[in-house]
Amino acid sequence: MEEEYGDFPKNAIGTMIRKMLTMLDEHEIGPKLSVCYNFVLKHEALLTNVPEPVKNNDRAAQLRQQGNRLYLAKRYAKALEKYNESICYAEAGSDQLAIGYANRSAIYFEQGEYEFALLNIRFARDHNYPEKLREKLDMREKNCRLKIDEGLAKDNVPCPRLGINVEVNPKIPCLAKGIGMKQYSASGRGLVAERNFKTGDVILDEKTVISVMGSPFKFLYCSHCGISNQH
Repeated sequence: MEEEYGDFPKNAIGTMIRKMLTMLDEHEIGPKLSVCYNFVLKHEALLTNVPEPVKNNDRAAQLRQQGNRLYLAKRYAKALEKYNESICYAEAGSDQLAIGYANRSAIYFEQGEYEFALLNIRFARDHNYPEKLREKLDMREKNCRLKIDEGLAKDNVPCPRLGINVEVNPKIPCLAKGIGMKQYSASGRGLVAERNFKTGDVILDEKTVISVMGSPFKFLYCSHCGISNQH
């Protein structure tokens, strides 16, 4: 378990992931679910005693300082990732948490995401942002509102969720009637239209059952819904 496997961490979880990927390459599409299930049961011991990260203000400060260096280098995407990670490590009620939100607001301001910047400014204030630093935060808020008033903000209004607007399959309510499933030798199962649909028809509205975020993306996307972590 000390061996490092590609992009996966050098720990028990990384070992299991690599073993599973190797195993899946040796099986056809069909039995993968049962094969994975049986594999996990067989190697359950690998998942015990895996250390969980804990809140740590020193770690949060270190990550935030890394983000600051990336920010000064105008590497905003990487800086945002470090600020996200810092916020995750920051202890509740600490100034590290508040400053993390404030730093993140600076990223959004530079990227023209003024609504997101204002939201993070509010988060910073709600989490006891240090009084001695508030003047800078107040100025950023003022500048955000000026940019919005000038019509320079990006369109950040979320797209409303659209439900199925055609007759549904009585046995599978999340799927439109007239959609079938076909097995392909090269790629496995897939959905096919068995009747004509027109532009604008919503044929699938499936709710997420489980979501797993890969380790390289855990501070970029929400582990619950998968949306880009910009809140």
